[in-house]
Amino acid sequence: MSSKQKYTVIITGGGTGGHYYPAVAIADAIQRLSGELLKGVHIDCHYIGSRFGIEQRLAAKNSYPYTLIPVKGFSRYLSLKSLLQNIILPFRLIRSFIKIWAVYRRLDPIATIATGGYVSGIPGYISNRRHIPLFVQEQNAFPGVTSRILSKHAIGFFYAYDAVKDHIKHDVLFIKSGNPIRSNIKCMDTSAARAEMGLNLKPFTIFIFGGSQGSLGINKYIAKHITSWIDKYNIQVLWQTGKASYDMLHKQLGKQSAVTLLPYIDNMSAAYSAADMVISRAGALTLAEIEHMRVPAILIPLPTAAGNHQYYNAKSLESQGCALIIEEHDFPKHQISEHIHSMIRDPEYLKRMADSFPRREEDTSDIIAKSIISTLRSLYAWS
Repeated sequence: MSSKQKYTVIITGGGTGGHYYPAVAIADAIQRLSGELLKGVHIDCHYIGSRFGIEQRLAAKNSYPYTLIPVKGFSRYLSLKSLLQNIILPFRLIRSFIKIWAVYRRLDPIATIATGGYVSGIPGYISNRRHIPLFVQEQNAFPGVTSRILSKHAIGFFYAYDAVKDHIKHDVLFIKSGNPIRSNIKCMDTSAARAEMGLNLKPFTIFIFGGSQGSLGINKYIAKHITSWIDKYNIQVLWQTGKASYDMLHKQLGKQSAVTLLPYIDNMSAAYSAADMVISRAGALTLAEIEHMRVPAILIPLPTAAGNHQYYNAKSLESQGCALIIEEHDFPKHQISEHIHSMIRDPEYLKRMADSFPRREEDTSDIIAKSIISTLRSLYAWS
């Protein structure tokens, strides 16, 4: 029977996959590495998310105990639904606060790790009130509101893009780590990946997606041009449309044998591995996965992203030569078609892009987990 002392770390962050998946990746690394790096100590993780986020569907699939709270962000849309949501927001916050305070009293955690989204605000606040060490992991070049607020009380701030420092004015320890990705994102043999996705083995393959929800702007533009690209270059396309656009695109392109339309793709390892190039949004998690899989990309930043952070995220990869940026207002200039031509017709150019991706000696999740474990060892005088 183990004589190790057991402690709990709260991992919080969600609403979107960009906040949820890094939280899970860090939790995986902490539980795995704490057993290797600490003597006489075992760390368990407890996840806190929102009932209204992507975690409502995914949290139960992980091995961690979890708590979901009825918290939503302030809605800036002008509609009756948004007005009602904002009216009941204070009541949701009070209910969530009471529920999370009870979790902290019951578990008595030794640390909180926040990966962003509105849901991480209450655990971060309670950590400060209870004098519990708080760590923040920010994915984007322009930090979210919650990350900026929590950074004031954090003892460690993990980041991926140097530009984030321009927006954090508090005295906090910055640790450049990169962005954690899902542990199941792994390179596959190209032929096996294409067979897995129901694709032909030989044609040049483009993987198109606009995040887990899809992108109406990207979908409409590419739908107008995809047939001409297929005819001109003899390519095939794997397209994660998002649920909202799937029916529209299926009516337009469902009979096009060179186009595989899916509303959502679970096996992203196969999707990336099957592709010669990617056309996508520039969310931080997407870029971390593209970098990990080393797939040349055309990146189309979300123009409404706070602080235009997707553009600055994408700039990091473009400056290294492994991606190209096209902004939506430039769609009429047909630059996507020009770049696709260059990437298909010049294999050496495409190879140079793939070879330009930075190589990381250590997994990002492990970097973050080791730093947190080392800090906790010092704080609690563990051996």
